[in-house]
Amino acid sequence: MLPRVFAVLAVSDGAAALPATLAAVAAQTVAPERVIAVDGGSRDGSRELLEASAARTVLHERRLPYGTLVARGVAALPEAEPGDWLWLLAHDAAPHPRALQALLGHVDAHPSVALVGPKVMRADEPDRFAELGQTMTPFGRSILLHEGELDQGQHDDVSDVLGVAETGVLVRRDAFDALGGFDPALRSIDAGLDLGVRARLAGHRVAVEPRARVRRAGGPEHFQARSVSDAQRVAVARRAQLHRRLAYAHPVALVAHWLLLLPLAVVRSLLHLLAKRPAAVLAEWRATLASVVSFGATARARRRIAAAREAGWRTLRPLRIRWRQVRSGRRALGDPVRAQHPVDERVGFVEGAGLWVTALAVVVGIVLSPQLIGAARATGGALLPLSGTPAELWTNALAGPRDALGAVVGPADAFAIVLALLGTLTPWQPSTSIVLLLMLAPAIASVTAFFAVRRLTASRWAPAVAAAVWALAPTLLAAIVEGRVGPIVAHLALPLAVAGMLAAHRSWRAAGAAAIPVALVAASAPVLLPALVVLLVLAVALGWRSPLRPLAAAVPAAALVVPVAVDRWLAGVPLAALADPGVPRPGDAPTAVEAALLAPEGTMAGLEAVVAALAPGTDAAWVALGLLVPLAAAALAGVVLRPGRAWPWLVLLLAGYATAVGATRLALTSLEGEPATVWAGSGASLVLAALVALAVVAVDVDDRRGAAPGALVAIAAVAASVPVIATSFLAPAVVVAAPERRMPAFVDAAADEDARVGVLVLHPLAEGVIAIDVERGDGRTLDDLSTADLVRTAADPVEAELAQAAVDLAAGGDVDVARLLDDQRIRFVLLEQEREGAAGVHDRAQRSLDARGDLEAIGQTEAGLLWQRDADDVGAPAERPAWAGWLLVGQLAALAGAVVAALPSLRRGDRTRTRRTDGTGEWR
Repeated sequence: MLPRVFAVLAVSDGAAALPATLAAVAAQTVAPERVIAVDGGSRDGSRELLEASAARTVLHERRLPYGTLVARGVAALPEAEPGDWLWLLAHDAAPHPRALQALLGHVDAHPSVALVGPKVMRADEPDRFAELGQTMTPFGRSILLHEGELDQGQHDDVSDVLGVAETGVLVRRDAFDALGGFDPALRSIDAGLDLGVRARLAGHRVAVEPRARVRRAGGPEHFQARSVSDAQRVAVARRAQLHRRLAYAHPVALVAHWLLLLPLAVVRSLLHLLAKRPAAVLAEWRATLASVVSFGATARARRRIAAAREAGWRTLRPLRIRWRQVRSGRRALGDPVRAQHPVDERVGFVEGAGLWVTALAVVVGIVLSPQLIGAARATGGALLPLSGTPAELWTNALAGPRDALGAVVGPADAFAIVLALLGTLTPWQPSTSIVLLLMLAPAIASVTAFFAVRRLTASRWAPAVAAAVWALAPTLLAAIVEGRVGPIVAHLALPLAVAGMLAAHRSWRAAGAAAIPVALVAASAPVLLPALVVLLVLAVALGWRSPLRPLAAAVPAAALVVPVAVDRWLAGVPLAALADPGVPRPGDAPTAVEAALLAPEGTMAGLEAVVAALAPGTDAAWVALGLLVPLAAAALAGVVLRPGRAWPWLVLLLAGYATAVGATRLALTSLEGEPATVWAGSGASLVLAALVALAVVAVDVDDRRGAAPGALVAIAAVAASVPVIATSFLAPAVVVAAPERRMPAFVDAAADEDARVGVLVLHPLAEGVIAIDVERGDGRTLDDLSTADLVRTAADPVEAELAQAAVDLAAGGDVDVARLLDDQRIRFVLLEQEREGAAGVHDRAQRSLDARGDLEAIGQTEAGLLWQRDADDVGAPAERPAWAGWLLVGQLAALAGAVVAALPSLRRGDRTRTRRTDGTGEWR
């Protein structure tokens, strides 16, 4: 004889799904003794549907959660008899016609089972699990077993579980009453799991019956809401988890759990931001604060557990899920999704020969700079060592005095932030990061080019060829040889910046990924700023449906460069914002033809030397053209074959060439009176990037036919790098290992006591010409060098007065300069080593300084002749603007925002649904 079964149907605005559920209950092969429908204040016609059905209806005017409605329905049932069972259903759960029969068969075969749940399927995808039982992780997070998997009968042997779904469950009535029903604090999520946990602790078994199926139109959180945002679901799920944690905790650990609620909320808020779910942060805090003050609900839940508990918590351990099983379940969930939506498989870094190109690039980097092997600091060319500590690096990144005399006050160069970030990577010796950058630059360039080109094509060989071309680019190699750190960083970031910016409209993650390299390019090679504006216009035009994303990708770059640009504009020299960072390098600017051949200053000279040695009388320009022809021909093919895809790259090619040519006309800085033009190599790098991209466009037309031309392009790239490498071998190294100290030991000792101790440095340049400089502490560093100081055309009054004092000192004038030197805290006078053609002025300055009574000769040092004076340091350091710290914080926040946007979202699987379905499908 079958036991009595009472079906309790909870309804709340379920008119869309209710007809299917009522029909499914009526169609059961084993009919329940009675159906009690409990409506909680529905306003959508649910009451009329219930009154028209055979179910006895209990009406309530208030909107109540599922568990409370079930409790009201059970209270309306006839008096309980031994062996009675309750079948609990929600309005959106339509059972299979044989569901109740299967559930009863299970409890008949297993008398120790007090709760048995069905196989819950998705209403919109009836062949996929919504869940097949529930469990918990070691930290108490609820897990729906086999959620989202395709049902192929692979789990039909599952039986014992920790918990089951709160809907469709068959529960023995006396056990339900003894357990106190559902916990009122768990209004939706985890209500069934908690009931199963308490049943297990009471000594009952909890099981699932795979032969019983229920089709549900939404998760438990949708019972009273048709749509649920991710943030709302986070709040409900987190509130349920925290409530269970406090309810289940050992009395000794309860206080610790309560005290950790707020610190954990801070950590989880950061995780939500990294997952790009800012709305979930408020939900997290709403759930946490509710748990902090819910003493009554926690106490009632703990009393409910204690009243029925007969077993220990250890009995639940075998039914919990391990982290390894969680990860494998996520992977299993992803397989059918990928099967339905095939992914465009791109070539891997190893299988696509990218690793081999990088290995070759590492060798090239070592060959270019063998003198730096084992060095901790480097100097020479456009390079100086960095400051000795990360704190000094970040101090120099603040707005404030930009020269040793405090005559120039303003924002730091954007490149100072890049240097601070690089130096922080090797905090024990910040300059080591620059040494590593010089030696590994070709290898890094190969990696950035490989992955940038891999975004543009599915070709298996094109990324590797592009990586070789980019890593062996003469512009990069020449920048390494000359110590141009800014153009090096720009070259490394340029492929990702250009490719990423043109794809920034696709998603916020793509915009974040593009923002970082764009900011690096803008800060490291300011001459590319006009070209980057062109790139931004192209990105907005290509993504005109989502223009805010490309614009947002440009925000970090703007945060870095706009303060400097505004400062230069207010100073009346707006073009000075395009000056190269680093030590100026005077030289012959390349012609327009040389710029077209991607041969800025340095690269053409090396090629001419090699051609003169191998083929005297041959014009090096023709050789450069021959090396460029394979890549140029491939790029031209891309323009002809696919003009629709090629035109943005063609625009960037013209912008790069205009930059290279325009740079030769910008003599913004000078060194020892000799003007230095902006380096044209950065513009040439952009031209090369556009040529590579156009060639990739041609490759996509026919990948197989392009293999042979691609090999020719790679060979030409290797050949083009040979002159620069050979020249670096044959000529004296420009960049060398820096000594442990740049200033004499006496100055270093004084700098240990006063970091602002000043040294007046006299540079004899030629007969009758002497230059002066003031250096502080350990000497001038790369991060301390500012283009604001280098681009000035007129001297400050203090500088003019100091220059006259230096002339008087060097010429033997009997003048009193003590006050002026004291005001500038200058304790030492350094006369540099004698230069060719300046012996006379050097000797006269030495005699004059020796003759002064207020100077004590220390003698010859590694930096030159040194004198010390008894100084009364009265000069106060120039104050930083009040907004200096806020500006740096804002710039770093913009960069951090880009990093957060670029990170992949933390997936929550298919468990988070935004909208429930109507669930009107029929069982087959």
